[in-house]
Amino acid sequence: MRRVIALTLCLSCAPAWAAGPSKAYVMIAPPRQSQTQEQAVYGRIAQFLAQATGAPIRFRYTSNWLTYMAEVHGNKADIYFDGPSFVGWRIARWHDHAAVALSGHLKFVLVAKKGGPSLSKVSDLVGRSVCAFSPPNLATLTLDSSFTNPERRPYIVVIHSFREAARNVIDGNCMAALEPLPVYKHQSAQFPGKLRLAGKIPGLPNQAFSLSNAMPSALREKIIAALLSPAGRAATAPLRDIFGHKQLVRVHDAAYLPYRKLLKAMVGF
Repeated sequence: MRRVIALTLCLSCAPAWAAGPSKAYVMIAPPRQSQTQEQAVYGRIAQFLAQATGAPIRFRYTSNWLTYMAEVHGNKADIYFDGPSFVGWRIARWHDHAAVALSGHLKFVLVAKKGGPSLSKVSDLVGRSVCAFSPPNLATLTLDSSFTNPERRPYIVVIHSFREAARNVIDGNCMAALEPLPVYKHQSAQFPGKLRLAGKIPGLPNQAFSLSNAMPSALREKIIAALLSPAGRAATAPLRDIFGHKQLVRVHDAAYLPYRKLLKAMVGF
């Protein structure tokens, strides 16, 4: 009888995620690469987290931005890796938690043609053409949020690569492009003497892993510890290599919450 009671008490103290194998925790990330490429990056991280925590965690690929935004809006995943606009929105809407981010800040700059028209700040772009990715690209959302009057917003020329943006700026099809600072530095070498840094945008918190509020707090802490561990560093190496960051750092909700407003231009957010 004592053994039965002891076993019962032991099982009652087990982690919530050990109650049954049917509950799988889902990780998703923006659709920036092919399914094979993203599985190699995020699938590897999900597998590592499953092994490190003992919880059933898997990566689910989203093939396009409409699907990804529907997943976010519907609160259909448990672990996300994306930018501050989405992290902040989920904190505000679903009470999710910022967990671990790429080190440093996201720094966007205005890139213009060397010797072109005068341009030194975002407000100079009123009514002018800007090469940018379709929203919810973070740079585009950041640009849009700088103009509260719809009639004074720049005209967006949609591009599909940073090289295309640089070419359009040089050819005069766009007054400027908004790009990450490392991209501009790379383009300066690609197109020597043809581009200039026309202005800077205040830095934003970097891309981060965030965790669902529905997840047991003990599991959230295990995931955070795993990502920051030496084994976590190895598992996230391909991800960090993509974005050129040396390490992951612990982050908190307060740093991301203000950026929820960036998604106000998107229908349903």
